[in-house]
Amino acid sequence: MTVRAAACMIVLALAVAGCARPAPAGDGTSESPRLPGTLTVHPQWESCEAATPVTGIEPDDSQAALSLPHMDDGFQPVAAVVCLVQPRQRPSGGSDWVAVEERADDVAALTAALRLPDAKPTAGFCTMEMPFVPWLALLDAQGRWVRPGIPTNACHKPRQEFRTAYEQLPTRQVTTRVLREIESDQAVASGCSQKWADMVWVAGQSGGGRHDVPASLAGDDAEVRVCVYRVPESEQGGGKPAGDFESGGKLPAGRWTAIRHELTTAAPATACSTPSSRFAVLHLPTGMVYAEADGCRRVLIEAANGPGALRQGTARLGSLLFER
Repeated sequence: MTVRAAACMIVLALAVAGCARPAPAGDGTSESPRLPGTLTVHPQWESCEAATPVTGIEPDDSQAALSLPHMDDGFQPVAAVVCLVQPRQRPSGGSDWVAVEERADDVAALTAALRLPDAKPTAGFCTMEMPFVPWLALLDAQGRWVRPGIPTNACHKPRQEFRTAYEQLPTRQVTTRVLREIESDQAVASGCSQKWADMVWVAGQSGGGRHDVPASLAGDDAEVRVCVYRVPESEQGGGKPAGDFESGGKLPAGRWTAIRHELTTAAPATACSTPSSRFAVLHLPTGMVYAEADGCRRVLIEAANGPGALRQGTARLGSLLFER
């Protein structure tokens, strides 16, 4: 599998998981007008960074290529540039979203595929998945460049001939640049996720957690992992506040015994609407425990696949979870 084919699969999986279901043509997924006129010829190629903004997992306007004008015989490409965004693992364990610029000098097959016409829109049904559309630039012998329209099939998705030519395009990497971190080295080493939702706040706002402490709370000898997250001020008090990894790892021997005692004897949570700036997540063999470090200092105890119990945390519990 080529690098571009792998990138296609990554972006497609992130964009459309669970969305493949029949939809009538004409609902916005199978028809989109091809813009009239001819392609804009730019004087000189600089870089992917200069040509297209990137804020997510692909260039912002990559789908626009399905509606750009077709490339005619007036522009003769001698090279192609591909602008990609890919996840990349660091040798130290973490990973980043990385913007990649690739160049290809053998573009005959790609050019032929780009000059194919659009298929006639179907009157039948199309699936609703969002197709992966690469961000392409074609360069001529003078260094000028165009962004070509991509020919579409009957469901206004890239024609198979184009997809095949793109996946087989022989490229070399020109530049890479890190856009943002996916997972830190510390989160990976601790066995924690980089981000987690403050489910204590969610349960409190929705009126959940009105059940008894689960009888199946893990025994004293259980192996328990704790992950601590800090909630940015912009997230605090939201519908589902997202916390960023701060620290984590396996609880020392005996620590879970003391924490378990605090949980099983905790009183029901008192009414409170003060958001927390930090929270801990305990991963148990039999469920999950969430605890606020400040704010209301509540605890949500969840059995595996069962209801949650919202309880009031104690100073002792706070010291066991947040003081190292």
